[in-house]
Amino acid sequence: PYMPSQSWVNIVKERFNIKVFNKGINGNTTDQMLIRFPYDCLNLNPTHVTIMGGANDAFMGIGVERVLDNIAEMVKLAKEKSIIPIIGLPTPIVTTYEENLLASYRDKIKKLAESKELAIIDFYTPFMYDGKVRAEFFDDEAHPNIEGYEVMGEAAFNDLKLVFARYVLSKNI
Repeated sequence: PYMPSQSWVNIVKERFNIKVFNKGINGNTTDQMLIRFPYDCLNLNPTHVTIMGGANDAFMGIGVERVLDNIAEMVKLAKEKSIIPIIGLPTPIVTTYEENLLASYRDKIKKLAESKELAIIDFYTPFMYDGKVRAEFFDDEAHPNIEGYEVMGEAAFNDLKLVFARYVLSKNI
């Protein structure tokens, strides 16, 4: 809902001084992400890709296994092209039903990442306090406001420092 310069992706780009392609599309489900993945990611041949989805799937009531299969397929496709996949854990949703479904996605996605030894950007935890969603970081029930994007940028920066350090080390060996 804001300018690209205010997104968490831009914050990461500026703090690391790296080239970044933001191919996220508001409203897309993981089905749509998977369809776009070859063109929007693989054809660009990046070194890394952050895969984060699920909020729109939760609003549509899509089953956990389908979301997990879509994310697992994007991970597989990235690895086949020697692109390092990084998993983003989605921010919470203020509405209870959708958040319960999204929490199930998050749990399975985290287990997938751990089983494949993938790095995780935890966008969820900074949006929580004392077991409750920090509503001050949202414009509505699902979309972060500018302060929320800053929180996401900080989380991404902190989690990616280690990822990029490993990558540089692997290239120097």
